[in-house]
Amino acid sequence: MNWSAPLAFAITGEVSPNGNLLRADDALQQLHIRAGGEPGGVLACPALLNLSQMVTRLRMRLARAVRVADGPDNLELWVEAEPFENDVKLSILSWRTIGNVVVKAKSDDVWTDQGQEPVRLGFDRALRLIDARGPVEDIIKNTDFGSSATNILGRLFGADALPAFQNVEKFLPISRHNVRTRTDGNMLVWGQPERYAQGEISGYTLFLAQNGNVQSASIAQTNRSSAGALFGKQLAPVLRQPLNRIIANAETIGSELLGPIRENYASYARDIANAARHLSGLVDDLSDLEAVERPGFSTAKDEIELGDVARRAAGLLALKAADHRMTLSVPDDKINVPAIAEFRRVLQVMLNLITNAIRYSPDGTEVQVEVGAEDGFAHISVSDQGAGVGLEDYERIFTKFERLGRTGDGGSGLGLYISRRLARAMGGDLTVAAAKGGGAKFTLRLPQ
Repeated sequence: MNWSAPLAFAITGEVSPNGNLLRADDALQQLHIRAGGEPGGVLACPALLNLSQMVTRLRMRLARAVRVADGPDNLELWVEAEPFENDVKLSILSWRTIGNVVVKAKSDDVWTDQGQEPVRLGFDRALRLIDARGPVEDIIKNTDFGSSATNILGRLFGADALPAFQNVEKFLPISRHNVRTRTDGNMLVWGQPERYAQGEISGYTLFLAQNGNVQSASIAQTNRSSAGALFGKQLAPVLRQPLNRIIANAETIGSELLGPIRENYASYARDIANAARHLSGLVDDLSDLEAVERPGFSTAKDEIELGDVARRAAGLLALKAADHRMTLSVPDDKINVPAIAEFRRVLQVMLNLITNAIRYSPDGTEVQVEVGAEDGFAHISVSDQGAGVGLEDYERIFTKFERLGRTGDGGSGLGLYISRRLARAMGGDLTVAAAKGGGAKFTLRLPQ
């Protein structure tokens, strides 16, 4: 799934087999204490505790979205949990406040005279970007999350305009006024600090809106089909929230974390979770489809290491592979193959390729992930021991909605199409060939 607030550094902690929070970075420790926990006591956040107990029982690395209550607010976290000696290590990679602060910016419902929805940027108490809503696609980059307000505003408006935002640093309101952008456009800007129920500052909300007919290159929205824009901006987020709740609750029931239940009921719960997960994946595919087909779509140029990406992707899918008694073979951590590409998108492609390999290969077989470099390009490949792809289908398989006659397997026919579009947007390509000994071998090439 797509998280809008990745952290610059993971927030980590260690949980004992009994559920005690043995060690935690300050943010997690304070969250635990605010939830009624004690230092060294049982982890007071049920969703995090349940995830830790599941990892303790399975001794496998898991990653998922969880929702945690934090006073008057709700938090959405993306958490990776893995066995660590006899304990469990938690790594929170995304932290987003979605809850109900008591004092909200009154201008939340104010649009421009032309009816243009404003962009809403949410900053935490350290004035780091943690949330972005509205038509943000051409304004906020993935790498902006976790960055300071000064850096983001400087990029959008230029250093000379920063004095106009001095109230942000002072946590004072900004009245609605025009600010010149770096591309000589005009933007309406207004904002207000946010507070917890006790009156303590919780962050700052800043609004940006297009003013009049002057369009900034950084803010102008490309003309899109109304149906596509409607889905990506409005329907997808609305659908994801209940689906995530269904998945979380069904998994809790099916795993019997809260107590034993009849086996047929546990089976029903697992079926519900799988069905909701399929729908959630379809929502993600349709949202990604809209993004990659948008004119001017581009990706970030991160410095990444493909072996690390391979190990992360395999870790996220370890449980799925274990369900089919399959082995995931990944590069040794001593191998280092650098590449220039957007980390999140490369991981997305790899998750799709490995998921397909698991789905279309016999139980008990091996999926091999290899990395290397040649002629100025890095490459990462996924080989399976399935039926393979016929030579005549090497290009057809990357066609939109193409499934090569397969039905009832849970696929949408969009994964490989989107993955190739992403690969080419990053300056590389995605191809398929026959694997040694049969099966298919998909190779992602990326510039170094």
